[in-house]
Amino acid sequence: MITLSTLRRTAAALFVVFLGTFSVFAVTANAADEETTTTRSGPASNIGDPTATNTVKDSNGNIVEYGSDAITYKSPSTLTGKSPAELRSIGRALYMQNCSSCHGIKADGILAEGNPEAYPSLLDLGPAVIDFWISSGRMPAADPTVIQAARKPARLSSLQSLAIAEWVNSLSNAYPYVPVVNTKDASRAEGLSLFALNCAACHTITGGGDALAAGTYAPTLQNPDITATQIASAIRSGPGNMPNYSTSLTDEQVADIVKYVKVDIQNPNNIGGAGFGGLGPVAEGFIALSLGIGILALAAFWVGDRQ
Repeated sequence: MITLSTLRRTAAALFVVFLGTFSVFAVTANAADEETTTTRSGPASNIGDPTATNTVKDSNGNIVEYGSDAITYKSPSTLTGKSPAELRSIGRALYMQNCSSCHGIKADGILAEGNPEAYPSLLDLGPAVIDFWISSGRMPAADPTVIQAARKPARLSSLQSLAIAEWVNSLSNAYPYVPVVNTKDASRAEGLSLFALNCAACHTITGGGDALAAGTYAPTLQNPDITATQIASAIRSGPGNMPNYSTSLTDEQVADIVKYVKVDIQNPNNIGGAGFGGLGPVAEGFIALSLGIGILALAAFWVGDRQ
């Protein structure tokens, strides 16, 4: 005869089996989410600078874009569709209004009055660097004395940012140009490996950011407003305390990292259940352990013979 105690034990056993099966399914489903990689036809050795074989020039012989299938680096005038002269006229006026008080009227970091506390020169940085700082809202700085400028809504439009970048670069032409990333053929699996090797030490494996030394920090990458162009520009130029990966990563590898950040960090698919806000493996493991042991203990107590 089936007793109530037997039914309770059976139900508890089925519950434990369900938990185990669900855990295995979550792990295997996540592993199955890997995607196959495809081969790109463009040059694999490009590292952000123009070469004799990867450039496009205008009628005057000026380089207007270069790159590979993975990333095309474009001049601000090419991106906006305006002539260089028109864009520089707009950019110079905007620069004098928003930037010259710190970086000098010639963008060389020396104020007109010879202030010894002038801010850094913007010459020889390349349009990608100028556009990164302005488009991310870090510049113009609300408080130029802070140790690290924080990301905030941009004060200037994309056109205005590119206009300033065009004018500054006209004073001393430099690279990289502004990167346009093609993530169609990029690999998220390769991006994860490259991110773990090159980025996770500071930004953490979940991209949540972390504190560094002397009041600085690695910013979060989980904000979906961070664009593919801004990620690629940061990798190529190394803003602030970030290392410069201008020679150690190919365009294909940069595109892989960009795709991983845009898809898996900014829009994660938590197949195994709740992501707990991307707290990280230690915190998530603690929560899982606490809940798991607690549930199993309650189940064991429930099925026990308490007669």
